[in-house]
Amino acid sequence: MTEVERPSIDIETDRKFQERFWVAVRIGWVAMAVLLLLAILGFTGSGGSYSSQKLKAGTATLEIPAVSRWAASDTMTVTISNPTERTRVFIPEHFGNIFSIEAINPQPELVSADPQGDEFVFQLIPGEGEIEIEFSLRASQPTWRQSLGPFRVDEGASGRSSVTVLP
Repeated sequence: MTEVERPSIDIETDRKFQERFWVAVRIGWVAMAVLLLLAILGFTGSGGSYSSQKLKAGTATLEIPAVSRWAASDTMTVTISNPTERTRVFIPEHFGNIFSIEAINPQPELVSADPQGDEFVFQLIPGEGEIEIEFSLRASQPTWRQSLGPFRVDEGASGRSSVTVLP
């Protein structure tokens, strides 16, 4: 009796190519996990603990974007511990070149501009505890680690900071 030759069900594959493909897929998974972690932490803007930065200017605290998205809305919050009747907030020129201010709450009594930046004067009630002034912002251009000058609230000045605007 002769043995009948059966066709093989094995598909011929290039084992080395398959192993390289598996490595590439796993590298892609790790890259996506890293991007997801960066987004959750706020390194891509619009939320997360690293998307904003806090600056001290005298007795006031400014919370400004550290990472923002181009053409997306963002906020800058100025928290004043001991407001005076006429509180002055100075925003440096470089910040104004990157962000456009869409709204301010409460409304300033007076706004003036000079080559170094814009000054907003607010009529506040002294002794009311902490008062927040919120600036609604929108980034007008992408930029990488743009240095900002110092912000000022009344007589207190903040340190220098930087902002990144992602496309």
